[in-house]
Amino acid sequence: MLTAEKLKFCTYFKRLDKFVHEYEVYDYYTLFCVKKGSFRYKIGESGTEFASDGEIIICPPEKAFYREIVEPVELCMMQVQADDSFIFSTNKIRITNTIRYNDDLNKLVDCVYCHTFSQDTIYLHYCNDILYLALDSITDHSELKEVKLYIEQNYDKDINVDSLAKKSGYTTPYLIYKFKSAYGLPPKAYRNNIRLQKAKELLLTTDLMSREIASAVGFSDELYFIRFFKKHIGLTPKQFTKQNVL
Repeated sequence: MLTAEKLKFCTYFKRLDKFVHEYEVYDYYTLFCVKKGSFRYKIGESGTEFASDGEIIICPPEKAFYREIVEPVELCMMQVQADDSFIFSTNKIRITNTIRYNDDLNKLVDCVYCHTFSQDTIYLHYCNDILYLALDSITDHSELKEVKLYIEQNYDKDINVDSLAKKSGYTTPYLIYKFKSAYGLPPKAYRNNIRLQKAKELLLTTDLMSREIASAVGFSDELYFIRFFKKHIGLTPKQFTKQNVL
């Protein structure tokens, strides 16, 4: 996908508490590959959106990119010369295979303000793989597309994997295998990941109570939601909000 000439710049930020500038304008397509944390952003005159774990935000050249940290961010920033890849026709991509994506990002931690990729070929390789994952994430997997779409639209409901397998024409174990191979997580874990991201977004951007957020993301028991959240995030919802909201 990328040659050393087309990858213009790459750097890794282990922790960003604040962007240095309120906005910037770039000469090339600029990708913000988020591993952890979240920030609000606006591209040009578009509306404000929210970026979080496992997402890539793409800012076109010569467009003002406004941004504000919500939760301390770990991310990789790369700049790419335009080509004919249709991934650059969108401004946000949610990566489906987050395990491989995070592994790629781990390999780029030492890539700090890199410009010469004819020499740093290993960094070029992992940047290419991230772009491959981005492309794969917006490419239809025909036999799994409906399952994935159903989960994304019904993340706040119980998921019956046996029923989904039957509708897809698979056995349950084979559906789980195929889904995990395509998206990095089995169906229920994929749904749980969406629940976590939605819960974090609601905690950081609304004044909803914990019990209201629990209900919004599919938990009838607030205490179970709190235990679930702490198991995966390491903090209770209240602690998470207190730590990340001024």
